[in-house]
Amino acid sequence: MNPKIMIIGGDNTSDRFGSALARKMLEKCPQASLFGVGGPLMNDAGVRLLYDISEMVSLGVFQSIKGSQVVKRLIRRVVETMDQEQPDLVLQIGLPVFGFRLLEIARAKNIPVLYYYTPLSRGLANVKLSHFPTVVNKVAGISRHETALCQEAGIDVEFVGHPLTDLLDFSLTPAAARGRLGIESEDTSVIAVLPGAREIEVKNVLPTVLKCLDQVTAHHPDVQIIVSLAPTIRNVFMDRLLKDNQSERIRLERDTYSVLRAADLAITSIGTSSLEASLLGVPSLAVYRVPCTTYFVDKLLDRKPYMTITNNILRKTVIPEYIQSDFGHAKIVEAIERLLFDQEARAAMLKEFEQLEHELGAPGSVERAADLVLEMAGCEENGAQS
Repeated sequence: MNPKIMIIGGDNTSDRFGSALARKMLEKCPQASLFGVGGPLMNDAGVRLLYDISEMVSLGVFQSIKGSQVVKRLIRRVVETMDQEQPDLVLQIGLPVFGFRLLEIARAKNIPVLYYYTPLSRGLANVKLSHFPTVVNKVAGISRHETALCQEAGIDVEFVGHPLTDLLDFSLTPAAARGRLGIESEDTSVIAVLPGAREIEVKNVLPTVLKCLDQVTAHHPDVQIIVSLAPTIRNVFMDRLLKDNQSERIRLERDTYSVLRAADLAITSIGTSSLEASLLGVPSLAVYRVPCTTYFVDKLLDRKPYMTITNNILRKTVIPEYIQSDFGHAKIVEAIERLLFDQEARAAMLKEFEQLEHELGAPGSVERAADLVLEMAGCEENGAQS
């Protein structure tokens, strides 16, 4: 059998996780046909894209009123392809930018639906658990908390573990990372800034964060600031944003792993970068601010009390969060200095991070997820090649 799998991704993280999953699926079942909605990483991994949404995601189109019209047009296009291709499985990954409409349509057409990296794993409280079981056949759980929530709601779920346990480079030592970045002095404290994967996020948080860091470096001149940019953030955008802030202590990089490994402290967005820092053992604080008029902002704020992914997984406020109206200059400066120089505070946070290994599972999560997808899609070669 040559299974056809339609993959639906709606953000940069789903593109990243989807690409890793696609490579593993094609390794195990080369005759599989993968197609759907995603970004360049999924395309490079062998997924035939019906639509590349990466630019719209980066520019925040889906978070605008205009975005709702874009979504409607994309839904029509995907449904047309669903009728033409008749996939054996629909695989939804990440945030439901299309709502549950595509999943409802797939179920109505008797196409099995598997959800990987559900909104429950992101802590989005607006998801109605009573409705969720009606739009999915099964969930591939990436955290034990998400898996437990699905079980309580009567959803068929299999715990596979978090893909970051496979995708992060744990072999790079802090010393090697500093050497790669040309940081020679052992007395230099490094602050990594990961302001987000969407330009609308970066625009609304980075200028204020840099002003806070200016105040910190004025009293601590041995602090080096490295802003790590996501691939979706354009150079021309950053040139415009930073034209009034050309501090010698601030440098731009795009090697996230090296920057995080070299860092003594990270300032991240509330998404995947927060969890990456936690898994790499870097104390951090999280910032997030978007205009209150943006589409979906109320749904995002429904995530309280734990908006940061790490906090949601651990079900407690381990990482300080500065969100929307709490995004204050004085508060952020105080948190930076405490987490950078207070060894007791740093040690307490790192101790909490130790729980993540149990919550997210052992390495091999991508392969376990691929096996589940291929089993549901009916790949006859899957068992032989596993």
